[in-house]
Order: sequence, then structure tokens, then C-alpha cells
Amino acid sequence: MAAEESVRSADGTRIGYRKLGRGPAIVMVHGSVSTHTDWMPAAKLLATRFTCYAMDRRGRRGSGLGHGPYSIEHEYEDICAVLDAAGPGAVLAGHSYGAICAMGAALRRPVPKLILYEAPLSVGGPVAGAPLAGYARAVAAGNNERAMEIGLTEFTRLRPQVLEAIRTSKGWPRLCHLAPTWTCELEAMDAITTAEPYRALRCPVLLLVGSTSPDRPYHDSTRALAAVLDDTRIQPLVGQDHMGLRGDPEAVAKHIAEFLLGSAK
Repeated sequence: MAAEESVRSADGTRIGYRKLGRGPAIVMVHGSVSTHTDWMPAAKLLATRFTCYAMDRRGRRGSGLGHGPYSIEHEYEDICAVLDAAGPGAVLAGHSYGAICAMGAALRRPVPKLILYEAPLSVGGPVAGAPLAGYARAVAAGNNERAMEIGLTEFTRLRPQVLEAIRTSKGWPRLCHLAPTWTCELEAMDAITTAEPYRALRCPVLLLVGSTSPDRPYHDSTRALAAVLDDTRIQPLVGQDHMGLRGDPEAVAKHIAEFLLGSAK
């Protein structure tokens, strides 16, 4: 069973996380319009060998919103606070925008290993670009459903059948509720046009990428990171796209365990 715990970030904001399992620590960072629950299927599988810290980024569920305007720097501080709680030797895993935040945190507080699942850098063109204006207008008008349709089509670039499955799922209202949080994050993604700042990362990095994910931004970003990082392993998730944490948590957990344990079973 997962225990609900929390820490205080550098600015005093409460950052909640779910802790489960036993063994070496993994801090897990979710992406945009999501919560710690995205990581939980994989965390439950990993919990037999690892202690998983599935955090809620600020403004979600167990975490406070903080004060003042949005800053990705606060995201880095939040992750570092959870890493401190997890203790020496904790590794870091991030999905989507959470992977970008994880890299920023690892530049501040080095970790022994890093797992990145499709960090959406704007190396092949903007992640959001011009459609962001329409997304922001929909959010401002209170039409979060329309905003999410724009976002999942234009930004995440999900296949139509995947989008329809999400629209009819129980999680659709949760996505729509979180729609306003995506705007600032998309602006931050569009500002990162090169992988060069991450050259300073010195730990081994596992790059997970869906075999059916679109080139822009996911495969483009994966290749760009592999080109600047010293020690990387690219691991395709066969038959999966950007939503593989839900689509195939077994494969995600398997590849993470092999990477961390140094095996290739």
C-alpha cells in the first residue's frame, strides 16, 4: 500500500508524493495535465525491488500551488526536495514535461542514474507554436474540453483513435480540469530549442521512446539528447506512443529495472 507523504520545497510549497515498495529509491515525475497516478501502474510493479516516490508536481492533488507566477525553476526545486527525502543514491525518472523538469533538477542535484520518457524539447520546431494561442483562448473562455482537444491533437499529436479512447475514458474530466496548467508549461517547452544545456549531465541515462510516437517532438528530442549525453541507452517501447505509462506499464517497469540493476534479461 502506498503511503501519502510530503516535503516542503525551497519556497515553502507543500509537495506531496506516494511512497511504496522497498529497496533503492526512484523519484518519479509526471508530465503535463496529469498527476502521480500516471506513474502508479509501473511503480506498483517496481515496488518489489525499489522504493518508489511518485510525486505530484505543484498545483496537483497532494501538492500546493505555490505563490507568484509560474517558473520552471520551482519545478526543479520541488524535485530536489523529494530527492532529498528519498535519500542518497535516489535515481530520477520523468515522463514528458516531467522529464524536462527532471533534467533541470539533475543539473542542480546530480543523481546516479536518470530515466527519461519522451522529454518534449523544441529541437525540431516548436512543440506548441501557433496553436497555443487557440488553446489559451479556449482555457480563458472556460472551454477546457475544447482546449484539451486542441492540446492532444496539436501538441501531443496523438493518433485519432487514441484521442477518442481518452475522450471516452473516466480520466477525461481530470484532464480537462488540469487544462489551465498546460499553458505555461507549453511556453516553457517552446523556449527549449536545443539539447545543449543537458550536455553537463554526467550520469547514465535511459531514454524511453514509443515506437509509434511522432518524430516531432519525441523522436527528435530523443536523438538530440543522445547526441549530447555521454552515456545513454535508447529503449523503444514497442507498439506504444506517448501514453505508454498507461498503455504498457509492464514494459516500462521491465526496462527501468534492467537499467537500474545492470541486467538485460
